[in-house]
Amino acid sequence: MKQQLINLYKGIAGQLEYTLRPWKYSSRELIVLCMHSTPVERRQQFEQLVSFLLREFRPLNPSQLDPYFKGELSSGPYVLFTFDDGLKNNAMAAEVLEANGVRAVFFVVPDFVTSDHPEAYYRENIRRVVDSSIDHEVEDVTPFTVQELRNLSDRGHAIESHTMSHLLRANSSPEQITREVQTSSVWIEKNIGRKPIVFCSPIQTNFSVNSQAKQEIAKQYRYHFTTFPGLNDQELNTQLVFRRNIEVHWSLSRIKYSLGRVDLSRWKGETARFQQL
Repeated sequence: MKQQLINLYKGIAGQLEYTLRPWKYSSRELIVLCMHSTPVERRQQFEQLVSFLLREFRPLNPSQLDPYFKGELSSGPYVLFTFDDGLKNNAMAAEVLEANGVRAVFFVVPDFVTSDHPEAYYRENIRRVVDSSIDHEVEDVTPFTVQELRNLSDRGHAIESHTMSHLLRANSSPEQITREVQTSSVWIEKNIGRKPIVFCSPIQTNFSVNSQAKQEIAKQYRYHFTTFPGLNDQELNTQLVFRRNIEVHWSLSRIKYSLGRVDLSRWKGETARFQQL
């Protein structure tokens, strides 16, 4: 009941903010979307979501990250689609995006991709609570194969790092941190044929990253995509890229809430804590 009330509030607040629009995004703003599962049966809903977003924003190709963060792009606001974990059902999302001339970033977990028991791995190490009313097919809880990831890369999508095992934590040992940050990069370069430039920290960034991990990420990758929502135009910080979590099964009004500014203030403390590491 509590979660239903929270979702109701977010839907009302999101629709109200979107309707009144007391502010507007600058032509240099970049909204980075953080998505996860995209079940095939949700294709129509995802198509409608993409249509809405492309009316509001200009899509940013992953290859345009460098010019954006160098301040060279100002014809936005922009939107970049990213998908965490490398779930096989993201193939549907890739198809819909490609039909609209859009390319995305897929953050993969190599230990999940290579597991002999991928569904068990997913449920144990990535998402312990799976809503079977949404994710109930095999492709909803299992990963892309290496060949499927190569095909995505060949079609212009970016395959980037989401740690080696999804088990990076702020209390991880130095050896574990090195494996999560560096070995995942090596695996992607070896198996996909392209050295990753983006690292995406799992769960909540402050729960998964300590000062050593933050330093190793900065040394290994040009970009660190966090779990914090915010305005990238105001930071233009390659090691603190803000993302907005949305899911394909959410109502459009709830998605509008996530895209707005109502919720940003409560994240300022978490962002400051990360910056002080």
